[in-house]
Amino acid sequence: MTTSNALEMRGISKSFSGNTVLADVNITARAGEVLALLGENGAGKSTLMKILAGVHQPESGEILIDGQPVKFARPADALAAGIAMIYQELSLAPHLTVAENIFLGREPLKAPTFGVINHRELNDRAKSLLSEYGFNLNPKARVAGLSAADRQQVEITRAIVEAKRVIVMDEPTSSLTDSEVKELFRLIRDLKARGLAVIYISHRLEELDEIADRVTILRDGKAVYSGVWGEINTDEVIKHMAGRELKEIFPPRKASTGEVKLRVRNLTQLPKFDDVSFEAHAGEVVGIAGLAGAGRTELVEAIFGATHATSGEIELNGVRILHSQPSKSVPLGLSLLTEDRKRTGLCLNLPLATNITLANTRALVKGGRMQNRLETNAAQNYIQKLNIRPPAPAKPVGRLSGGNQQKSLLARWLFANSQVFMLDEPTRGVDVAARSEIYREVNELAESGAAIVMVSSDLPELLGMADRILVMRRGKLVAELDARKTTQEEVLKYAAVEEQN
Repeated sequence: MTTSNALEMRGISKSFSGNTVLADVNITARAGEVLALLGENGAGKSTLMKILAGVHQPESGEILIDGQPVKFARPADALAAGIAMIYQELSLAPHLTVAENIFLGREPLKAPTFGVINHRELNDRAKSLLSEYGFNLNPKARVAGLSAADRQQVEITRAIVEAKRVIVMDEPTSSLTDSEVKELFRLIRDLKARGLAVIYISHRLEELDEIADRVTILRDGKAVYSGVWGEINTDEVIKHMAGRELKEIFPPRKASTGEVKLRVRNLTQLPKFDDVSFEAHAGEVVGIAGLAGAGRTELVEAIFGATHATSGEIELNGVRILHSQPSKSVPLGLSLLTEDRKRTGLCLNLPLATNITLANTRALVKGGRMQNRLETNAAQNYIQKLNIRPPAPAKPVGRLSGGNQQKSLLARWLFANSQVFMLDEPTRGVDVAARSEIYREVNELAESGAAIVMVSSDLPELLGMADRILVMRRGKLVAELDARKTTQEEVLKYAAVEEQN
């Protein structure tokens, strides 16, 4: 079957502050097909898509929709041309409801002259769409109170409503469970059947076998490969992305467990989780699995002290923490790399160096004064250790790629001399090469005697990294599995099935 080119981007180049981000990039997206757009963090994918969305303007090159040249001076121009975006960093209005976000700018009116919104019709239409797409959301709920997975579903719904010719999905499955991913793939097949072109950006290469038709790979701002999906194998895809071979995605680790570093007894925070008990030993990686809403994030936040448990006990290196809070737990060696690095982890407008040293500023004080030189030197050590790019301590951390932002958070807890690392979705939105670097650092931490608690929705990640996997369902700890002997199917069975025989 012959398909037409819904979108062409020809010779696109873009620089910021003299640094070339895109250099003469060409991509083509065909009607009724999925184009996988791949590349490491910082390869130029997001900048290229922001040019398509009218957020940035190219310095050279042209954009064609259905063969006709177009210019987008602002996002509204791209939207009017039928181009919709699902951004990796969600762009929702948190103070508005689910329905208001879905139809923002296109609200049904009952008094058009005065701009009065018909809220009943707005909510009814949103409810119908959410039901059609398989998303169990209340259209009247405020977005500010939603989980990361629920916010992702709102973003997806809004983009599908907006899309007329091309829809761009930037890491759309990063917050979704396996069942929600399957529903999204069904929606993508529907979009293809309607003749839309889908540009799909993902670091989860394994999921592309189900939906991708073609692929373009960017590296260092250049398109280094374009072709039919499946013509080259995964190792070759990774080599094109990284410019080198990655022999081991999950590097080996010397298994040697020691004393109990973290002990949790009967911890409860109703209705989020109830009566949870477990231990994490020195040299051990303990994985925590479960579907969205199982209470995984709420559990590690309560252990860290970001929220308060209503009952139960926490011991850190044998010291009981009463009413745990970060100001007490961090000096004792406990850390939390949060699920949403932009909302709850990083200070985006502050320099990289400040973000790295934020949890241990007392180490930078001499004679009662903060020493900027000490801050810069400390940051440079961890920038080099974790290969954070660009190696610029003064650069605002918000301008780094997702993978480098995540590494900067890990650097923060290394500088804080943590001994128990709780990592909530540590590789979400992180490319294959950066992911491998994070895994290697996790293994080094475990081998040095730290205890690691890793929350992840990525089951291959847990199976590849953890020694034990704790499975949560509806706030309860329902299973403890040997990661070397279990399977994805067994983990999902415990996570999803109400009763075990």
